[in-house]
Amino acid sequence: MGVEPFLLASTLALAVAQRLVRRICLSCRESAAPEASILESLRARPDFDQTIRVLQSEGVLGQAGDSLSSIRLFHGSGCVQCHGSGFRGRTAVFELFEIDDRIRAMIMERRDASSIRAEVIGRGMKTMFQDGLAKALLGETTLEEVFRVAL
Repeated sequence: MGVEPFLLASTLALAVAQRLVRRICLSCRESAAPEASILESLRARPDFDQTIRVLQSEGVLGQAGDSLSSIRLFHGSGCVQCHGSGFRGRTAVFELFEIDDRIRAMIMERRDASSIRAEVIGRGMKTMFQDGLAKALLGETTLEEVFRVAL
């Protein structure tokens, strides 16, 4: 964007990313066991282990054994309230990180966005996908919505 690194490093305090996902209609929400293909796509992600640790630390997933084996996913079947769509309203999925001295140094070194992102994820930043997955497991949105906006 043509902004000098010293200006960014000295003024930036927090970085936030958000996407909106459709919220499942509460009037017609139903739970179901996830399909095996969905579980396989989750397990195949390179950040799978870290995602499971984050969701376990937040209490969204249990600690014992295969934490995905007993999950339930939700969808809306469609009703008068949601005009048959299964969704009513929207909610946001977020990722955010505070700009500290290490990140300021990386900005001053003109490091690329992927290396800065890797650094903050390594330090425990909850990604947009992890936030969306938590919301899907809690019945706020569908996993398809999370895949649509957070990948």
